[in-house]
Amino acid sequence: MAPSPLSFESAALICDLLSVRRSLTLEQLVALLPELTWNQVFTTVDDLSRRGEIILFRRGFTYEVEWSAVRPKALSCVG
Repeated sequence: MAPSPLSFESAALICDLLSVRRSLTLEQLVALLPELTWNQVFTTVDDLSRRGEIILFRRGFTYEVEWSAVRPKALSCVG
């Protein structure tokens, strides 16, 4: 199933915010993106985290989202 245009839009919005702010709590992301529902933010953060584009971690009772610099994948040598 192909991602919906909204998921591309929400990913772009979240990445744009994190490229400037570097680190935000999940609650801050939701507050800064009133055009998205909490579920849309959470689903997009989950997807971006699984792809390694952002880092999601727990700080006490809150979750924080941090910009992750794109790291090139290591080359494997067979031989």
